[in-house]
Parts: sequence; C-alpha cells; structure tokens
Amino acid sequence: MSNELHVTSLIVQVLPEKMSEVRGQIMEMAGAELSVNNEVKLVVVLEGSSQKDILASIEAINALPGVMSATMVYHQSEVLEEDEQ
Repeated sequence: MSNELHVTSLIVQVLPEKMSEVRGQIMEMAGAELSVNNEVKLVVVLEGSSQKDILASIEAINALPGVMSATMVYHQSEVLEEDEQ
C-alpha cells in the first residue's frame, strides 16, 4: 500500500457540443472532482496514491472524445503518516 497522496489540477478544454458527455465521464472517474466549469472549459482536481495513477487519469481525460487539451496547472505530493492512510 502506498503512503503517498498526489493532488493535481488540470484545465480541460472541451468542444461545446461534447461538454455534457465529457463532464459526466470525468465525474465517474475515481479520485476526480470538477471544481469550475463553463461551456468550453473545466477545472478538474485529481487525487491518487501515486504519480502513475495521476498520469493514467490525465491520459484518460485527454482521450475522451471532444477533449481538445488537458493541461496540468498544479501538482503536489506528500508522504502520509501511517494513521493518515
């Protein structure tokens, strides 16, 4: 079991006609949260236990039909104490 927590935020640009579909698919992803959205842009916050998990989620978002780009704007990782897991 990993003792790390990774938090990343992304700006995701989406074709307007695909926004509803993309928003729904991101909300179904484990560890993903939408914090701001409008008709062409989403701010997505991802949490995971490893950098590999975060990168896999970013790749999955980039592969969604209608996503023009997903750009990381913030990343933080920290080692958790045993009682924080």
